[in-house]
Order: sequence, then C-alpha cells, then structure tokens
Amino acid sequence: MKFKDELFSPYIFLIGFIIFCIIGLIGRLYFYEYYSFNISLYTLSYILLISVFFVIGSRFNPNIKENILAGAIVFLVLLFSFKRFGYFSIVLSILALLIIYMIKKNIFSRYYKEIYFMGSLFCIINLVIIAKVPLLVPETRELSLTPLFVLGYSFVLISNNFGLLKEKYPFNLIFPFISLILFALYGFRTYIVILILSSIVTLYLTDKKQKTVYFGLIGLILTIALGYITVLLLPQNWKLDPFELLWYRFTFTFDVFDKICTTVRFNLFGDYSLLTETTTGYIISQKILNYSHNITSTIFGPPIYDGGIVEVCIFSLFISISLFKLYGELKNNNILIPYYGLIISIFLVSIEISPYPLILLLIPLSLYIARTNTN
Repeated sequence: MKFKDELFSPYIFLIGFIIFCIIGLIGRLYFYEYYSFNISLYTLSYILLISVFFVIGSRFNPNIKENILAGAIVFLVLLFSFKRFGYFSIVLSILALLIIYMIKKNIFSRYYKEIYFMGSLFCIINLVIIAKVPLLVPETRELSLTPLFVLGYSFVLISNNFGLLKEKYPFNLIFPFISLILFALYGFRTYIVILILSSIVTLYLTDKKQKTVYFGLIGLILTIALGYITVLLLPQNWKLDPFELLWYRFTFTFDVFDKICTTVRFNLFGDYSLLTETTTGYIISQKILNYSHNITSTIFGPPIYDGGIVEVCIFSLFISISLFKLYGELKNNNILIPYYGLIISIFLVSIEISPYPLILLLIPLSLYIARTNTN
C-alpha cells in the first residue's frame, strides 16, 4: 500500500508516543524555570524496549476463540472494578456482556441511529440530574462522570462512526456535529478529541479524505475555543494561555514518565498492585512526587511502575498484536472501520492520559471484534 493508505495503521500509535516524548523533552527547555533539559538513560532504554516489542507484535496473527476472549473481557471488568465498586461490579460485567453481544450480532451496525439517539438521551438526562452544565461550572465535571454518562458517551461514540460509514454526505456529518456540541457541554476535551480523531479515521479509511480535512479543521477550532473557555472559567489563576497550558501538561506528563523510569530502573518485576485499581494517578503521584493528586504519566508509565521491564514489554507486545489484528481485517470487512477508528483514537489519546489498567480491556476487545466479524 501507499503511505497515504497506511496513515492510520497501528504504527501511528508508536509514532505518536515517540513524538509526545520529544515534545515533552523540548518543553523542559521552554519551561526551564520548572524543569531541567535532560533525559535519563533508563527512560531512553524503556522507549527503545517499547518500540522493539511493538514492532515484534505486528508480526503475530493469533487466532483465539471467541468465548476465551469474552471471558477475558468479563474477568478484567471484575478485576479492575471490584475494589472500587464492590458487588456493583457484577452489574458492570453484565453491561460488558451486553456490549459483547451487540458487537457479535452487529446490532451497532444495524441500529446505529436508535443507539445514537439513546446514548445522546442518556447524556442529556445526566445533565438534567446534576442540574448544572459542567462547561460553565467546571467544578461539577467530576460529579458528571456517572455510569449513565459512561454508557451514554459509549453509545454515542460507537454509533457516531457507523453513521459516518453508512449515511451519505452531508447527512453523515450530522452525527459528529451533534456529538461535538453534546460533549462540549460537559467540558471534557478528552471526549471531544476522541470523537474528532475517531471521526477523522473513519472518514479517511472510507476514502472520504476531503471531508476528513474539513471536519478536522472544524474540530480543531472548536477544541481550541473550548480550551480558552475552560481556562477562563477554572478557579486557578493560570499565567499560561491554552496553548502553553497544553504544552505544559505534555511536559509535566513526560517528566513524570521520566521519573518513573528513573525510579524503577531496570527492575524485571514489580508487585502488580495497580492491576486492581481503576485509577492509578493518585498512587503514582504519592509514590513518585510525594503528594496525592490524579496525575498522568503516559500510557506506559503505570505498567513500568507496576511491573518493570516484563510488564511493559508484554503490554506493548499485546497492544501491537490486538491493533494489527483488527487493522488487518479491515480490508476484508469495512464494517470493522467504526470500531477500529474508535479504538485507535482511544489509544492515541491514552498516550497522555494513561487510563491504565482499564486500557487493558481494549486488547481482548479488539481481538474479539476482529474474530467475531470475520466469521
């Protein structure tokens, strides 16, 4: 294939991670009053290991049975959520089984309009329940992260991509534009970026490259505008503009990643305590920075801290295997494009936000999607 046809192959994730590290390193020079411009040998070694095992993983093409993958998904949901939600995690497992069933029966593909409406309705009802607009009242954003909102935005994101795939232009663009407005009300740029990226990937892979550029520009403008609004409404007195604030966040995240690598060094194993947590930022912050805050440390920071060389190498290997397995099936079945567009977008955004170990769920899920839709 030509390069343009491979633009959104899984290699974009590895390239994105390396570029992120370079931006973070340069940021140390720009924000010289907070950081020193250097990088440890341990950090360079871990970046090299991650890259090598990611490339190795691209050569594997496993054929795992559906029931094994479904069982792995449910097991991981229970493992990651039980400590925080107790027996309520059983409900989350049932929800995971429901989504697995909907994927297997192609319900998302056949009823994307109804599912999109249902997901949007869940998000709106959630706003009515909290009785505030998080964009205008930023301190309520954490309160808005309810199970109802999680289910709602999951349905919106998946059905949005199927709308782009199945509807004709310009009606297919109604889905992402409504979604942009809906997510903007919540004030979370992460969901907006995932929506924009997954829409771009879906449009691009369906050979609608011109529309990809148009939507990308509109999404970029909206994201920048939302950044300015958020900075103005936040109670902190920031001295940085939204561009500098974003760059500072990248720099900070890379700095934490560098500190993790330097602290862990070349340990082969760890205590694997993070695998039973839904949020790892507070734990890493307490151990690495000596204060409690929900920090980010790149997608590879937590597995390095949790299990050293062995865990991060296995993690990188299986990310690669799952992404390339799903990507390799696109040429045989374009119905996989919406799923791949969303999954690769979540991985790209996770380079910075590091939602480990929940990101581990995407590995068996990707393999499951590739498996069920090729039967």
